[in-house]
Amino acid sequence: MASAMGIGWGKMRRIRIESCAWMLLVSMALPMGAVPCSFAQEIAPTGEYKPGLPVGGTMLYPSIFVGADYDTNFNQSASGTDRNSGTSLRVSPRVTGNYDGGIHKLTFYGVVDARFFNANNIAASAGVLHTYEAMQDLIFDFYGNYTRQTDIFNSALQFNNNAIGPPATPNVSLPVVLNPFGTTPNVNPIAYNQFTGAATVTKTFDQAFVTLRGTAFNIVYDQSDNALFPFQTSHNGASFWLSGRVGYNLPSFYVFAQGDGIFQRFSNSVFDTNGYRVIGGVGTNDPSSLFKGEVYGGYQFQDQGQQNVPALGVPPALGIPQDAGNGVFGGRLSYFPTEYWTIIAQIDASFVGMSTQLAPGVPQGIPTRTTTAILQTTYGLSRLWSVGVRGGYTRGDFIGVSGLNNHGWLAGASFNYEIWRNLMLTLDYQYSTVESNAAFSDFTRNWVSAGLTYRY
Repeated sequence: MASAMGIGWGKMRRIRIESCAWMLLVSMALPMGAVPCSFAQEIAPTGEYKPGLPVGGTMLYPSIFVGADYDTNFNQSASGTDRNSGTSLRVSPRVTGNYDGGIHKLTFYGVVDARFFNANNIAASAGVLHTYEAMQDLIFDFYGNYTRQTDIFNSALQFNNNAIGPPATPNVSLPVVLNPFGTTPNVNPIAYNQFTGAATVTKTFDQAFVTLRGTAFNIVYDQSDNALFPFQTSHNGASFWLSGRVGYNLPSFYVFAQGDGIFQRFSNSVFDTNGYRVIGGVGTNDPSSLFKGEVYGGYQFQDQGQQNVPALGVPPALGIPQDAGNGVFGGRLSYFPTEYWTIIAQIDASFVGMSTQLAPGVPQGIPTRTTTAILQTTYGLSRLWSVGVRGGYTRGDFIGVSGLNNHGWLAGASFNYEIWRNLMLTLDYQYSTVESNAAFSDFTRNWVSAGLTYRY
C-alpha cells in the first residue's frame, strides 16, 4: 500500500511539474503567496478552472494583482528621522510560459511589482531560457535576465515582496548568482537595473558530465556621482564569471567540482578586481523526487589592483587589504512534502571583492563578505484558502574595518481566498528592518497590501 501510494504521488507530482514548470525554483526564487495550482487544476474535470492560455505550441500563464498598499517608511529613512508613510495603488502583472519543441525548449517569465510612491518603488524582472539539445549527450543553454531592483528587500528577483502567487523564475539549469555585486540593505537606497546573460554547454560521458559556462552581469544605477574621477563613488559596473564544472551522476544524486574566474570592472577602475572561486557540492537528479536542489562549499579569492594609487592622489587605506579571500557556501532546495504544501529555500555566502567606503567622494575599496538567505513556504488550507509565509536575512561584513557590518531581516505573510475559480482576494504583509554599526543606517518598515488577483 505504501509503495503504491508513493508511486501515485510521484506520478501526480510529475503532472504538476509539467503543468506548472514556471513555479519550480532550484536556481532562484523569491516571491511567496498563493498555492501554485489550485487543487482542482491537477486533473481538472470538464467545467472546472484549469490555468493556462495555449498560443500555438506555447502555454502562457498570465495573472495580475490590483490593490491598495500602505507603507510606513517607503523611502527607508533612518530610524529617528522623519519617515515617509502613505497609501498607494499597487499593480503587479506577471506572465510565464513554456514551449517544448523537442530539441528546442523555451521558458520565459516577466513580472512587475509597481507601488507608485516614487520611481524607487517599482521593481521588475523578465527573463528567458532557451535549451538546445544538439544530441542526447550534448546540450546548450542560453539565459538572459533583466531585473530592476529598488532595494535589497523589494525586488522581483531576490527578496520579492510580490507575494501574490508562485515564483516567476523558471527551473533553469544556469544558476543565477543570488547577489553578484554584494549589495546590502541600507537607508535611502538608489534603484538600479541589472542585466544578466549566460551561455552553457554540457557534455555527458555515460555517468560523468562536463559543463562550461560564461556569465556576464551589468549593474546601472538610476543616479550617478557628481564628483570627478578618481573621487567619485563607484556605482555602475560589470562582473564576468567563467566557469568549468565536472561531475558524476549516481542513482539519485550527483557530485561535482567547479572552478570560476571572477573579473569585476567598475566605472571607476580603482575598484576593479580579479579573482577565482573553487567549490564542490552535491545535487539531486531524480526527476520523480519531491526534492530538487543543490548545495556547495569552497573558497573565493579577490585582488584589487589599484586600491592605493598615489598618482591619483588617493590616500592609502590603512588596515584595508588589497588581497582578500574567504570561505563561500550556498544551496538551493525545493521540496513538496504534500500535494498542498511547497517549501523553497536558498542561501549564498559569497566574497564579492570591493565595496565603496561609506564616506562619499573617497574612492577606497573595502573587501566585503555578503550572506543572503531566503525561506518561503505555501500551504493550502482548503481548495479555497491558501497561506504563504516568507523570511529573509542578509548580512554584509567589511573585511579590514574592525566590527563594521550591517544586517537585515525580512518577514512576511500572504493570505489568498478564491472568490471565483480564477479570482482571488489577496492580503499581504511585510516587515523589514536593518541594524548597522554605521551611524544613521538603521531603519524599520511595515507595509500591507489588499486587493484582487486574477489568473487567466
